This record gives sequence, structure tokens and C-alpha cells, in this order.
Amino acid sequence: MNKKLYRVIFNKKRGLQMVVAEIAKTLGGKEKTAKDEKLPLLKSFFYTLKPITLFVSLSLGFVTLSSPVYGASDIVADKQAAKHQQPQVINAANGITQVNIQTPNKKGVSHNKYRQFDVAQQGAILNNSSKISQTQIAGHVQGNEFLKSSGPAKIILNEVNSRNPSQLNGVLEVAGQKAQVIIANPSGITCNGCGFINA
Repeated sequence: MNKKLYRVIFNKKRGLQMVVAEIAKTLGGKEKTAKDEKLPLLKSFFYTLKPITLFVSLSLGFVTLSSPVYGASDIVADKQAAKHQQPQVINAANGITQVNIQTPNKKGVSHNKYRQFDVAQQGAILNNSSKISQTQIAGHVQGNEFLKSSGPAKIILNEVNSRNPSQLNGVLEVAGQKAQVIIANPSGITCNGCGFINA
């Protein structure tokens, strides 16, 4: 069905596979056929390892075989950003990651900077309320102290300064008043089961 629309190639610079147009060329300048791409990167890595090397590496813990980890969300504020752009990252009562966004400016924009912005399957909360509010994924969440004097944001800008793409594997919910949510990461954003809930 999607033949002639796109294909997947390995991007050496980013260290991951990316979807590109069907007419895109590889680094060598020639087009690859679907036959050339049948062997995934992970399999090709293990085919190059000798069995004894793989066994020793596994037993010493140098290599682990596991599926992707979908534990707690990994959202880390950028401590090198200006104080008024550093959100507070805490856990809600049920363990879901809660981000208390920074005070919005006069136009209603809350600009938040992060070193990492990954959302796990359980999801995460962007707290846009100065009072206790009810959420779908975390139940009741405490009010955001940063919003006491200004009120809620109209736009929540989440700027990620990272070499790695953001992994959005769950729902991102805005607690409190509705707001437009922007996630900006120059390294990219991967969405696998992601979504937004805006009260």
C-alpha cells in the first residue's frame, strides 16, 4: 500500500533508522532496494559477533538483550537555562511524572527548557493550574506554585536541548486550563503510542 511513498534508512549521524522519501539516495549515492534492507541493524550487529564474544559480553553485563524500557518518564529540566525557564519536575501521588511549568509571560507563553523530554507509556502531566486539579492519568495533582501570581499559560513551550530525539511513548496531559502544547527538539521526536489530553 505504501510502496513508492517512503522507505527506512539508517542515519549514521543520529545513530537511528529514519523514514525518508522513496527517491532518497544512500550515502554512496545509489538507491537501495528493499532486498538490501531486509537485515535489521540489530541482527547485523549480532551476526558480526562471534558466539564466545557475545556470551562473555552478556555475562559481564557489557551487552544486554531487552525490549525498550517503558518505566517512568524521563523528563529532566535544563539546569543551565535561566531560572525562569526551568520547570519543576516531580512525581504525582500515583508516581506519574508531573511537570510544574514556569510562569508565563504577559502574552501567556510558558517557556520551559529541558535536557531530556521522554514520556513513558504511563504518561506525564504538564501542570497548568495554581490549584489542585483532577487529571485522567494521575488523579488529583497539587497546584503549581509558579502560576500563583500569573494564572495559567495559553501556550506551553517545551524546548529540548539534547543530542537525542524525544521519545513520546505515552499520553501528555495538561492539568488545569487548556493550553497549546509545543515540543521542540532539534534532534527529533519519536512518537510510539503518544497522545495529548487537554482538559
